Amino acid sequence: MSTHAVLEWRDGLPYSTQFDDVYFSVNPDHPQHGLAETRHVFLQHNQLEARWQQLPTDCPSHFVIIETGFGSGLNFLATLQLWRATAPANAHLHFVSIEIAPFTLQDLQMAHAHFPELADISQALCQQYHLLQPGINQLELSSFSTSLTLYIGDSEQILPQLQLQADAWFLDGFAPAKNPQMWQPYLFECMARCAHAGTTFATFTSAGLVKRGLQTVGFQVEKARGFGKKREMLCGVWPLSEQCPSSTSLPKVAIIGAGIAGCSTAWHLASLGCEVHVFERADQLASGASGNPRGMLYPRLNAEKPQNDQLAWRSYSFSLRHYASLNLGEDGFQSCGLLQLGSNPREHKRVQKVASRYAHLGMLQQLDATQASAQAGVNLAHECLYFAAGAWVNPTAACARMIAHPNITLHLQQDICQLTSQKQGWQLADQAGTINDYFDAVIVCNAAEAASLLPESGMWLNPVRGQMGMIAGQVSMQSLKVILCGDGYLTPLSQGQHAMGATFAPGDSSTDVREQDNLSNLDMVSRLSPQFDHASSAEVTFARASSRCGSPDYLPYVGPVLATTTFHAQCAPINDFAALPAPQGLYVHVAHGSKGLMTAPYCAAILARRLLSDFGTRLPQLTKDSFWHGLHPQRHLFKQLGWKSLLNPFTGQASA
Repeated sequence: MSTHAVLEWRDGLPYSTQFDDVYFSVNPDHPQHGLAETRHVFLQHNQLEARWQQLPTDCPSHFVIIETGFGSGLNFLATLQLWRATAPANAHLHFVSIEIAPFTLQDLQMAHAHFPELADISQALCQQYHLLQPGINQLELSSFSTSLTLYIGDSEQILPQLQLQADAWFLDGFAPAKNPQMWQPYLFECMARCAHAGTTFATFTSAGLVKRGLQTVGFQVEKARGFGKKREMLCGVWPLSEQCPSSTSLPKVAIIGAGIAGCSTAWHLASLGCEVHVFERADQLASGASGNPRGMLYPRLNAEKPQNDQLAWRSYSFSLRHYASLNLGEDGFQSCGLLQLGSNPREHKRVQKVASRYAHLGMLQQLDATQASAQAGVNLAHECLYFAAGAWVNPTAACARMIAHPNITLHLQQDICQLTSQKQGWQLADQAGTINDYFDAVIVCNAAEAASLLPESGMWLNPVRGQMGMIAGQVSMQSLKVILCGDGYLTPLSQGQHAMGATFAPGDSSTDVREQDNLSNLDMVSRLSPQFDHASSAEVTFARASSRCGSPDYLPYVGPVLATTTFHAQCAPINDFAALPAPQGLYVHVAHGSKGLMTAPYCAAILARRLLSDFGTRLPQLTKDSFWHGLHPQRHLFKQLGWKSLLNPFTGQASA
């Protein structure tokens, strides 16, 4: 992204040129001065060590911190160090931070070099700290049982929209005298809205306007000894006299389908502490479209459909971080870069439009043919979009790694054909009869089969056949360094083979391997580069066909499935999503088309948190409501019913 913090390094310390202030201080007589200040102000005066030691050890729990001003990330690193030392193993930390101008990765690493005792924590953060975008960025540090939700933007716009329950606040950022825009009523009003009995705050400042603002909205405020030369600071709590929030148990969830959508959804729910059972009709996971040995990760942007484009580029940055964190090895994941070729007039126009609209996000570059050829290592004849982080993944390896989570139980060879809502919960049945278990929620992730399992949902699922293949290394391709995408794709050499594909046949659901499709893929490869003109005679060493499914608007179906009987009985139009019936524990996650490897992990993360919210656990969300509503599984049914107000998220400039 283009808007990073503009720093001036003075004696090795980062200063903000905008606010003319240092992010943290280092005393020559006390080199760890900045870290000690963080511990004194934010950790000690929010009583975090004692509170974390009191978290339950016999069941999962969640703790939410909101910070105003991520800055160098020092508060986050110090918090993780204490969390790792004191919190129970089954607790999950959610650290929400807001930053208008984030550090570059290089600046972040330079700042962290002052604190060698935090080096391993810094490394874990920096491995996830890339491809940051305006809006919400989710960084998962699973080895710490921690999620960092980093909002990049103006706090004046972000804070009024926060809807979650905070356990503690770090009021950081620059002092009121330096940054008065942040210390305004909207901040204190947000704190009150997100508070519960026992929510604490701490801040380095003792300014009167801050004290009065907190007291006005209902916080109990006290002054405490400041750190170092700062005489006083403020800390406090939301009154304990109110009724304490009752503890909410996490739902037990059944997932139908063990492809990339099902495994991703299971993994995100399990990581948040849920007990998850995955039911798969085949005798192995990833038996459908997710079973290909290679899948490409890149955003197919068109600069004309805002919701589709935003899903693409947010999924791209999220999923690259996600797959990298799974540690799949060189055989499972490689970020080698990717070039999209503008190989015909329509594609050339798209390359120019996409580059013009999205270059500021920092995820792509527009290259001419000469530049693209140098990047690719082979001759290219067309202008390209270059995605430096573009990658391929082995979806079967990814599914296997995710399904191995200790909170997940996999049930193979169970073809679920019926879902029944009972008083005790949802009950599943396969061809052999009813399964003797109950679930609080069910998520249907079985691609095109979802239509038969949920016949009255109103979803339109379109099958699309695709065949990919592998060819042995070719002399003309041995110098290829990146993935090439034109009408199809070709990967660089890995384990002696290139992957190529895939054909695209809407309306065809058969999965037989066809020689004609092999020839079609070889012809596609021969047109990617003038060097590949003999590729059409290469031997295909492996081929696989599968059926994917998509929706008419090319957006997946993700969210609750509501009883359609209530819709048809509705006399007056429903004009607001809040007026729809409350979710009853039935959800769907399907219709990713050919981009499921990229979009499914992101949508799974969104769905997991929304589902927990439906069951009373208010965690940080990964999208605005408008974006979430735009993925609603019954959006086409809403259109048929004429509920035009509900269609706005799909037609407007949706923002996550």
